[in-house]
Amino acid sequence: MGGRFAVLGRVALGALATLVAASSSGCHMGLAGVIIGASEAKPTYAPGEIATDLGPGAVRTLACLDVGLAIRTPRPLLEMHVGNHCVRTERFDLAQLAIHATGEDGAERSVHMVDPRDEIKRVHVGAMERGHERIRLSGLDDVTRICFDVSAVATDAPDARPSPICLVRQGDRWQAS
Repeated sequence: MGGRFAVLGRVALGALATLVAASSSGCHMGLAGVIIGASEAKPTYAPGEIATDLGPGAVRTLACLDVGLAIRTPRPLLEMHVGNHCVRTERFDLAQLAIHATGEDGAERSVHMVDPRDEIKRVHVGAMERGHERIRLSGLDDVTRICFDVSAVATDAPDARPSPICLVRQGDRWQAS
């Protein structure tokens, strides 16, 4: 991507998600070159939409950005949603997401996003736009609780310190705790 940033847009990301849904390996954030023209999409994001879709416990607001996370089964995919409810572009850096996981015994486990093509980079989220990506997680096999610290992902909101988004495994599903 060099010094340029992509713009996340609902239309382009929906098409991208369709293209990569069948893939089972690695990150699905193929934003470079695919989403550059997305800024022509009509502004569509309204505050609270992501919380309505995922539930309020799975969403945090960092200044202009609403960030929501969920784990969908049966494949260990992290669903990342980001919506910009402001009228200016905002920076978003998913690479700054901190992951803390524990097993049933309470011991810490190593879980990380799989990004074999180095696609998780800082991007710009257009004004009033929403993006959605799926990223494979490695190491979830014996994890019962996973927390995502999103405080550093919104680089335009350096003082935002929301509580982590924590998900608990209940059978074969993950629920916000």
